[in-house]
Amino acid sequence: MDDPRRILEAAADARTGVEVLPRNGAAVRGQVVRVERGGVVLSLVGTPPAAGTDLRCWLTVDGAAWTFEASVLRAGVPVPDRSQGGVLLGFIDGWKRASGSAADVILEALPPTGGAVSLVRGEVRIVELHPDEWTVSAPAGFPLVFVEGGSLRLRLGAPDGPPMDVGAEVHELTHGHGHLLYRLGIVEVGDPARYAEIVATLRRTLKL
Repeated sequence: MDDPRRILEAAADARTGVEVLPRNGAAVRGQVVRVERGGVVLSLVGTPPAAGTDLRCWLTVDGAAWTFEASVLRAGVPVPDRSQGGVLLGFIDGWKRASGSAADVILEALPPTGGAVSLVRGEVRIVELHPDEWTVSAPAGFPLVFVEGGSLRLRLGAPDGPPMDVGAEVHELTHGHGHLLYRLGIVEVGDPARYAEIVATLRRTLKL
């Protein structure tokens, strides 16, 4: 069963849990409520993303994990719990089954300005990954510049689920021959148990 509509209909029948990650926002949990001609309706906990928000969703149906991208067509949609906390998603794209491979890993630094910088693809790389500390290497000329003692946000996600954001500080910055080595201390974690589980999965997947 690889047809997205059939999978979403099965998820709606079972009120399957879903997690959504708005672009430049924190993950939100909810349920798949129904599939309509124009898209899929989710019931989300808390304030729903505004119309026009682009996001990525994760859900598991019959033991298989799936992820896709979508846009919020309408917020404040009525849902079965009689609240107005539903959202209608459309423009569904990038539908795929989570493969459990390193290709689906998310490890990113989130600078105060500009887009996220991958720590597993490109010039900047994760060197060591521990629950209380990350070590990152970057070329000396790369524009990812954090001062020693400065703060930043990091995003991590295992292949079979949505990412989460944590707060970090630059504990040490070492200038090597042609590269910079950042030692990042983790200082803010909203869900410690989930964080520890994701770190353990990433260490196994990336062989760190």
